Amino acid sequence: MQNSAKLPLTHVPSALFSVGMGLGGLGAAWLSAARHLGMTALGGHALFVLTTGVTVLVMALYALKSILHRDAVVQELHDIATANFFPGLTISLMFVAFWLKSLGLAWSTILWQAAAVGHVVLALVILRSWILRNAEITRANPSMFVPIVGLFVVPLTSAGMEVDADPFAWFCFSVALLFWLALFPVMLNRILFHGQLPRQFLPTLFILIAPPALAASALAALQGSFGLVAQGFFYAALFQGLLLATMARTFISLPFHLSWWAFTFPSAALASAAMTRHALAPDRFSAPLAALLLTVATLISCFVALRTARAFLDGDIWPGPEDIQAEPTPARNEPE
Repeated sequence: MQNSAKLPLTHVPSALFSVGMGLGGLGAAWLSAARHLGMTALGGHALFVLTTGVTVLVMALYALKSILHRDAVVQELHDIATANFFPGLTISLMFVAFWLKSLGLAWSTILWQAAAVGHVVLALVILRSWILRNAEITRANPSMFVPIVGLFVVPLTSAGMEVDADPFAWFCFSVALLFWLALFPVMLNRILFHGQLPRQFLPTLFILIAPPALAASALAALQGSFGLVAQGFFYAALFQGLLLATMARTFISLPFHLSWWAFTFPSAALASAAMTRHALAPDRFSAPLAALLLTVATLISCFVALRTARAFLDGDIWPGPEDIQAEPTPARNEPE
């Protein structure tokens, strides 16, 4: 395998934006644990330092790619298998701005506004592309939820930004809810009746957890309570997490791919939703459940980060052209 350092910038994929997204989501979960479970905030701050560094590095790499290989970037934006990862950048920046605001940095409000508006623009561009290009159902995969879940992140991170963000936050929440509920049955149809996902896209099944988990947290943030609707969203996310947990052996058997970062953000989003539920609607099980989900999310992120570092050292980090496709593979008997 060719050393990764010698590979051209054309091999830097949009999937790298999901790294900062996963780290930022976990950092937010740890800061929430510090507030609601009495845990140390040091882990959350350390994760956000790492999130900021990774996000800046990926932005720099992709900026160079956009200058030197503009056609490759345009091709990724037009490909349903890769375009959905671009909003990972604006999601990462919203989380970073939220963290910086907690440190008292006033200019973080400007960063958040730019990231939030930028995410809406990206969502418009990508959803418009879906409509105009009419991709085959077999090209669809759960990464299509990424532009939508980012709209849920807007109300989650708008608190304390010292701007009148309520109308904008409700706007983003409403659009996200509409498209999540519309897209979910379509995605189930693709997954159940149109052949298995390619092996490198199987980790994106975890993304199905993110919309209901984020919807629960976002609605609680907007209403200031964890009511029956938010409870319903949370339990829907929890069930999907349990369902995917039964497939653990299948996921572990997969060869490493950057799509493994799809494991991280949804598991962190579920942990954060559990923290919010414990804070606003506690019961005797809420604290242990929140702690358990945070532990699982942390272990998943650590494992994925270690495998990423190993792949980088082995020169096997960047996908080749044959890896960036979304055609279904023939049905097979996966490990039970």
